[in-house]
Amino acid sequence: ALWRARLHYERPTATLTRPRSAELLGHVRDVMNAALAVGGTSFDSLYVNVNGESGYFDRSLDAYGREDEPCRRCGTPMRRRPWMNRSSYFCPRCQRPPRLVS
Repeated sequence: ALWRARLHYERPTATLTRPRSAELLGHVRDVMNAALAVGGTSFDSLYVNVNGESGYFDRSLDAYGREDEPCRRCGTPMRRRPWMNRSSYFCPRCQRPPRLVS
């Protein structure tokens, strides 16, 4: 959803305007609905539905897991940044980090 909204993961939420917040929420809903429609994302055999079937949304991911692959919007190689025990994936061109205010 952040990739679709062109927002960097370091952007403080307090700096989002109401329209930008609404836009992001719309993208979150779209991503969740699309993921649910294809059974979610199954990264390994432990993530299956009650019938033992894997989800296929990982084929539609725009940012996650696409390090060094071209951004689907601009072609810039995607980047990965570790964060705690997870990682954030983003396009350095489409999702610029926020400017520091001095």
